[in-house]
Amino acid sequence: MTVSTLPTSKFENAAELWHAMDDVPLERIVLKPAPGTATEKDVLWYVAHDKLVELVDGTLVEKPVGWLEDYIAMKIAVAIASFVTSRKLGVVTGSQATIRMSGGNIRLPDATFTSIDDLPGRKLPSEPIPLLPPTLAVEVISQGNTKAEMRRKLTEYFDSGAKLVWYVYPKERTIAVYDAPTDEPKQTLNETDILDGGSVLPGFTLSVADVFKMEV
Repeated sequence: MTVSTLPTSKFENAAELWHAMDDVPLERIVLKPAPGTATEKDVLWYVAHDKLVELVDGTLVEKPVGWLEDYIAMKIAVAIASFVTSRKLGVVTGSQATIRMSGGNIRLPDATFTSIDDLPGRKLPSEPIPLLPPTLAVEVISQGNTKAEMRRKLTEYFDSGAKLVWYVYPKERTIAVYDAPTDEPKQTLNETDILDGGSVLPGFTLSVADVFKMEV
């Protein structure tokens, strides 16, 4: 008789796994493949089947994106792309663009600007999950995101070469601007303010009110 064996895991119980995944809602932790055994191939399979997942220490964690969050992310990405493309400053990608962090995790920022100077050889990468600095990473915060999760992402982004990170909060209608992986943002903008690209995108501006405006 053949006896099947379970995949090995570094976690003793589900509580340990949950805390290791930054206490995200349990429904976001993907169990196939078993936590701790997932690979980049699994990430690509899920993304190709319209389920956005990130790879965190060998475990797949679903990225919570609702209609409003995606709408806001697209507005920001389109504004950046319009500015960047005409000046040939680099490339802008959306939430399905998988990026390998320097520590090995795989992230999917809601929008990413990668400067032409940060592109290897100043050329577009050919691999499906490139090790690529997210010169500017944008995350639109959903209800299912946790503070611990976003703190870890902030550190990973800057460790991987980011120079600017924007955390967008639809509920509060504010944008937190980070130029370093600090507990507090450099500034928090509200609807009376203007978001700018700083030294990363000199000359780029976007009304915070316009970011959250619902229009057709």
